[in-house]
Amino acid sequence: MHHMLAATAAVGCTRAEGTQSVTLTPLPTVPASATDTTSPAPLPPVASATFSAPPAPPPPPPDPSGYLVVDMLPAPARCLGLANAAKTSARVNMSGAGPVFDLVVTLPTHGSRAGSKFTGTATTWGGGQVVSSSFSGGGTVANVRVKPASAGVTNLDVALGVSCGAAGNGTLVAAIIFANATVTLTDY
Repeated sequence: MHHMLAATAAVGCTRAEGTQSVTLTPLPTVPASATDTTSPAPLPPVASATFSAPPAPPPPPPDPSGYLVVDMLPAPARCLGLANAAKTSARVNMSGAGPVFDLVVTLPTHGSRAGSKFTGTATTWGGGQVVSSSFSGGGTVANVRVKPASAGVTNLDVALGVSCGAAGNGTLVAAIIFANATVTLTDY
């Protein structure tokens, strides 16, 4: 009497939050011939396993495309070429308290940079202080009076906020050298 036994297992799965359990349960055996009416007893469970959820991954590093600066720097140049198209002048006024510089920056009203305007902000760094500022000509002329913060300061930078239409807002920086009252404009 040759009997061939075939056994298959039914798999039952359950999943709780953070844990997954798998239990293998055998199915009843099937006789190999139709003349054999006895069936063997079911087999005991073959395997059981429990899996814990893997630990959560660490948070991603910060996005490196933003500004990661230690000291205060102006935003990237949005009004590229505006410094070359603008006109500047500086005049030194001596007073009992030391030199005071009158800076005038005029934005172009014709050409590719026409329509650029000052946003009404003037700040300094590098040892200077804004005494007064005004904007005229529909926002195309900036008049800024600055003075050194101390007697040992030989130059300072004045940052002027500008709007360049669709290009967005940017900064023009006027670098003033006290010895000869020269001004150099740079786009930022």
